[in-house]
Amino acid sequence: MSEPKSPLEYLNIVKRRKLSLVLSAVVVLLLFILLAIGLPSIYKSKALILIEEQEVPQEYVNSTIASFADQQVQVISQRVLTSTNIANIIEKFDLYQQNGFDSDIASTQLAKVFRRDMKMKLVSADAIDPRSGKPTEVTIAFTLSFKGPDPATTQQVVNELVTLFLNENVRERTLQATSTSEFLTAEADRLNEELLELEQRLADFKIQNEGSLPDQYSFNLSTLERATRELSNITLRIQDLEKRKIQLVAEMAQQSPTVPLVLPSGDVVLSDLDRLKSLQAEYRRKSAIYRNNHPDVTRLDREIKALEAELGAGADVGYLRLQLQEQTALLKELRGKYNDNYHEVLNTKRIIEQLRNSIADADSKAARDQTASAADNPTYIFLKTQLDTTESELRSLLERKRQLDEKSATYENLLKRGPGVERDYQALVRDYDNANAKYQEVRTKQRDATASKTLEQIQMGQRFILLEPPALPLKPISPNRRAIVFLGVVIAICVGLGVALVREGMDGAIYGIRQLTEIMGEPPLVAIPYIDNDEDRRRRQHAFGYSVLAATAAGIMVLVYLHYMLQPLDVIFFLVLNKLGLS
Repeated sequence: MSEPKSPLEYLNIVKRRKLSLVLSAVVVLLLFILLAIGLPSIYKSKALILIEEQEVPQEYVNSTIASFADQQVQVISQRVLTSTNIANIIEKFDLYQQNGFDSDIASTQLAKVFRRDMKMKLVSADAIDPRSGKPTEVTIAFTLSFKGPDPATTQQVVNELVTLFLNENVRERTLQATSTSEFLTAEADRLNEELLELEQRLADFKIQNEGSLPDQYSFNLSTLERATRELSNITLRIQDLEKRKIQLVAEMAQQSPTVPLVLPSGDVVLSDLDRLKSLQAEYRRKSAIYRNNHPDVTRLDREIKALEAELGAGADVGYLRLQLQEQTALLKELRGKYNDNYHEVLNTKRIIEQLRNSIADADSKAARDQTASAADNPTYIFLKTQLDTTESELRSLLERKRQLDEKSATYENLLKRGPGVERDYQALVRDYDNANAKYQEVRTKQRDATASKTLEQIQMGQRFILLEPPALPLKPISPNRRAIVFLGVVIAICVGLGVALVREGMDGAIYGIRQLTEIMGEPPLVAIPYIDNDEDRRRRQHAFGYSVLAATAAGIMVLVYLHYMLQPLDVIFFLVLNKLGLS
């Protein structure tokens, strides 16, 4: 088993293979330097756009555009970065050397490349959510950037993107506010028509159900109570008047309409009317006892008719009614003592029937009014006047009672209809109130939308402000040539060492006592070192020349890199002099 090489042996290997190591390392380093020099410079221009809230406080004008700032930016980004707009930008600034392309596939591919080179980044800040009171991130701005090989073109592209974003934001917000205002105006008109229809239905309902409306319930109830009280009072008054009338009729029945005639001898002669009453009473008494063909009954009937013909009138209705009351009271008394077949009960029934017939006949002939006109008895006339007054008041009260009965029935019907009418009325009122509340709400939103529309038109709402315009990039962002050269140095060293080790492994020559001992198994007695000759010296001279050439080429490449990639050599020279204090 071979022993590991010592550091000195590795150093000897480097010395032996220094030419291969240096040449391979220089070649690799030159390749990386050429790569760093040859890669095109990529410049990046960036603009910062601030999302400014509306200038008028929302307490006075509430915006109808309720989307969040980041959402609004994303929507505008999708509208701006369409394939058509990207194709126009590419054609306008001759990007990707594709001026005048007309292939759909090429347009799509170039749009993808453009979106890759163009970046939009949101800028957020910590804030407190006023609704929840919790900390949150709020989008306050966003950046637009574009990278390309030409700095001026890059700046122009970003300027174009900024213009598109700003214009699209104004157009989008104005369009959205206008659409919202128009929609709310149409909705308000529709609700207004619905409200007018409900108002008409409510008015028609009030007309159809006048008196039964809920707000008239108290009035109806109080009116019915007043009518009931008045009706009760009138009923009592009518009863009193009827009693008064009966009393007056009774008193009149006891008086003769005419003053009795007194003869010089002092005898009182009955008047024809009194004699008629006497005959009628006698006739009823006889009729109750005898048949109609009895001589006494026939005689009395003949005398009565003769007197009636002479007087031109029938019996006194008041007197007949008084007799009817007396006979009715008598019949009631007799029935309390005897049965209905008792002869006095039967006679009294016949008398009552005759009195009723006589009263009916007297009413038809108006005998009472005719006899009253001929009355001259002051007491009778006074009682007649009282009776007429009582009857007049009684008729008035009866008419009033009839009116109150109709009024009570009317208001009772209104009160009975009240619950059903109230149910339908409340349903209409509820529909009207809901429609009115919705109409007022839409009207409020419409006014807000109109104000928001005006706010957007004069650009006082939420807007995009170009805070930092795109600057002309002076330094490329890629490639990182320093990193490439540094990586080239590392790889060149590794490649040089690798080449040296490979050549050492492929070389069959013996170098050193240790290799000879490994081959022979025993250490040699004497070791004679390598003796140079002319050929060896020429070979070393050639190798040194090649190394000088390689070093010179590497130095030239380094100077070129410094001059073109970092700073001009004259600037570096003066900087070095300044550092050394020699300028």
